[in-house]
Amino acid sequence: MMIFGTRCCSWPSGTALLLSLLVTTPVGGRQEDTGASRQNIMWGQAETGGAHFDTTTPTNITAVMGHRAVLPCTVRDLGQKDISWIRKRDLHILTIKEISYTSDERFSVLHNKDDWNLTISSVTFRDAGIYECQISTSPKISRPINLHVEVQQAQILGSSEVFVKNGSTISLTCHVTSQSENFGAVAWYRDKVELDYDSPRGGVSLEIEKKPHKTTTKLFITRAVKADSGNYSCVPENADAAHVIVHVVSGEESAEVKTGASSRPYACDGIVLLTVSVLLLLLIQTVDASWYIRILLLQSDVNWTL
Repeated sequence: MMIFGTRCCSWPSGTALLLSLLVTTPVGGRQEDTGASRQNIMWGQAETGGAHFDTTTPTNITAVMGHRAVLPCTVRDLGQKDISWIRKRDLHILTIKEISYTSDERFSVLHNKDDWNLTISSVTFRDAGIYECQISTSPKISRPINLHVEVQQAQILGSSEVFVKNGSTISLTCHVTSQSENFGAVAWYRDKVELDYDSPRGGVSLEIEKKPHKTTTKLFITRAVKADSGNYSCVPENADAAHVIVHVVSGEESAEVKTGASSRPYACDGIVLLTVSVLLLLLIQTVDASWYIRILLLQSDVNWTL
């Protein structure tokens, strides 16, 4: 038996009454939502605790073979969650937070505030593929980054050593070729110092022509002087540099130099001429000696038969 105030009832009926009270009485005295208000409940949604990816970062990255690749991953409101990087092709865990879990020392994480960028030094073609940046929610949420690896090459046209007459114009042309159109900036250096196109010297200018899969940069230095001599380098952002040695010489030193333009040295011409002369002498020595005897007999009017 159960007693409620002055009323009594049997146990089964009392149990039913309690259940009805629990069902019909809202928690905290609020009325039951009959459908007029909406509940924001999504079953199966990851419990991220607010952590989310910055979706403005790129998901396709192109790196040049032999150079460093940086795969971006920016996470907002991470809290106590961890960040890990996974290589998709073999599901290998590369890093968790800033700790590396691979024997390949080329992989590391560059962490700065909300950025957890995966860096790969000395990229090879085998490194191409999909990598995932993961947040340790339940279930995990991830952002895939696709890495492309290509070859870019820089080439300075002409000889590797150029002679230019004093007072003329140094003209150097550099081609940068690529499998894609992912060209970065191209800079020119002399003796490892970047050229300043606005320097007080003046007369230094650059022309750039961009085409699919090729960028051409032309360097012009007018009124060349001795101080302009040096090791010039065409340095693309995404390729190995190309080099050329430039000599600025006076008129007495440059009889073979074309005024106002680059020219190739012909120091080897003397060696070629000497080699040809020796070969001719050897050829003459191998000719049948009877020819010389016939000539002598004709000159002496003697009738000999050889």
